[in-house]
Amino acid sequence: MNSGHHIQLTNEDNLESLSKELNVSPLKLQEFNPGKTFKAGEWVFVPLKRGIIANTRGNRSPASFESANEENTNLYLASGQFVWPVPSSKRISSNFGHRWGRKHEGIDIAARKGAHFVSAADGVVVYSGRELGGYGNLTVVAHEDGFFTVYGHADKNLTYKGQKVFQGQVIGHVGSTGRSTGNHLHFEIRHNSKALNPAVALGRN
Repeated sequence: MNSGHHIQLTNEDNLESLSKELNVSPLKLQEFNPGKTFKAGEWVFVPLKRGIIANTRGNRSPASFESANEENTNLYLASGQFVWPVPSSKRISSNFGHRWGRKHEGIDIAARKGAHFVSAADGVVVYSGRELGGYGNLTVVAHEDGFFTVYGHADKNLTYKGQKVFQGQVIGHVGSTGRSTGNHLHFEIRHNSKALNPAVALGRN
């Protein structure tokens, strides 16, 4: 089944403008909407671009999508585009948001030392090391559309910079390196430099 949602077109819409707004090719829109003229009042199906619906207008955000960060950007994450990074544990020990006077820019997933963690989506490793202070052993993976995922406090990294990784591939072992008070994976999702709430993308909010 194709992922996506339906929107109703306004007087300002046509095939070209909709293509630019949603970052979906005109051909793809026509392919998913045979017989449609893309005129005001029509309901059309918009297929998901991997990971996001780009530039979605506020009155178009469907009920199944939520704003992914506190700044209410116009990027919306679809549950299911990222997978849960610690298969053996679903327990969030610390949530995204402000705590102890500072912003926690990810979630902490409690797990036993040595538990596997996996890449949340296909991508390329852009950092694997422990030179960034409090994160301890850290892996950063770049994905399509300017998204990055961050995996911190690992007992062991299993990747190297420049390595291609796939969704669900084991990329490290949970630990408590760096500034950490117990075994867990610190997990972030970022769009460019902006931290988003991983619970939204992972369907845990």
